Amino acid sequence: MASALSAVGRGGNTGTRLEQAGMSASAKSKSQPKRRRLQAGIALAMVAPEACSGMSIDRIYALGPEGTFSDVAARRLRSHLLGPEPMGAIPIVYSRTIPEALERAAKDTTARAVAPIENSEMGMVVATQDNLARYGLRIEWELGVRVRYHLVSDAPLEEVAHLYVHPVAQEQCDIFIARHLPRAETVATRSNADSAVRWSAASPAERSAAIVPLDYPAPRASVADVADVQNDLQNTTRFVVVRGGGGLAEDFARTKTSLLIEPDADRPGLLFEILSVFKRHDINLCRIESRPARTRPWAYVFYLDITNNEHSAAAVAELRRGKWNVVLLGTFDALPESA
Repeated sequence: MASALSAVGRGGNTGTRLEQAGMSASAKSKSQPKRRRLQAGIALAMVAPEACSGMSIDRIYALGPEGTFSDVAARRLRSHLLGPEPMGAIPIVYSRTIPEALERAAKDTTARAVAPIENSEMGMVVATQDNLARYGLRIEWELGVRVRYHLVSDAPLEEVAHLYVHPVAQEQCDIFIARHLPRAETVATRSNADSAVRWSAASPAERSAAIVPLDYPAPRASVADVADVQNDLQNTTRFVVVRGGGGLAEDFARTKTSLLIEPDADRPGLLFEILSVFKRHDINLCRIESRPARTRPWAYVFYLDITNNEHSAAAVAELRRGKWNVVLLGTFDALPESA
């Protein structure tokens, strides 16, 4: 997924980029030709086409509307489950917010939710991370989605008066915005797709612009269309596929384990004690985040992802004997890139 840094984002020639109108056409995604389904709630397994009607997933919840990066991730999951020419269909049900999608999946044991959990530039997605344990959800899979944006405008960049942009997209494109939209007043939107809808409804006389996903087609003609306005062309968001209902086995043969550790009290050496467990079992810690505990002011919990090895079960068992509460958020693999 790596690629060179954006010329515009790093001070390249804007004129050259303006000539790239039409770059927003959707790329054809690859998908596996074999049917897949979730078996026993924890693993995707190959099934014959005639078995697809017995799939245990009835719907997929994701942040909407259609055209968001969450929608892209949900469609990849559905393609992996059903193949490129499904005999049936699993509907994607769009939510207004990420917590709404997670809560609905927690109450619907035949459904899954797809939600962003980490961005390569901005870090943890709090709305997802904080709600996994709150709603009793378990992670089954993860997948990465490249995050690329383009800007559509009714005026030359230096004359844009209003910029429709989702707050997350604004942060990921702030270098371009600061350099090339000096007069634009930002208007926060509910999603990246909503940015396109609101720009399309605006009169060209308003001299407005919008930042939308690169694969999201411009809803109408524009004066300017600038591709790859994000700060970094390697920008990627990691999504998780989650389910509620409990009953998932702890399968440490899978690639990763995600944990929530809730200390009983703050004390010297606390984090050292936790991390020493992984050192003793020769386990790589691939992510660690701290968040407010919400039980009392200035208390914190830790979110950790580890790369599993043959000692993972023993390490988690040792952690559970410590002076803290351990919540296993899931053992999971990455969804194949071809999905």
